[in-house]
Amino acid sequence: MPRGTRIKASELAARLAALDADEGIRVEHDGSKVFINRNSSGIFVVQFGDSSDFRYLQSARQVTSLINSTFGKKGTTVWIY
Repeated sequence: MPRGTRIKASELAARLAALDADEGIRVEHDGSKVFINRNSSGIFVVQFGDSSDFRYLQSARQVTSLINSTFGKKGTTVWIY
């Protein structure tokens, strides 16, 4: 399974704003993973790991803020697929 294309964490907000419904972003930090998709209504769907913990957010800024508050700004790896 391809891992996708690695992007810089500083590019996350811009990539989220341009995210299509058939794309996704995976953020990894110390073994934890967060998966981000955008539904056809433009709402961001954020899933924490393999759990059923989903958050539905309206903007790329809200998603970026959630990621930064959860993991901090350092040590994260971001993949777009």
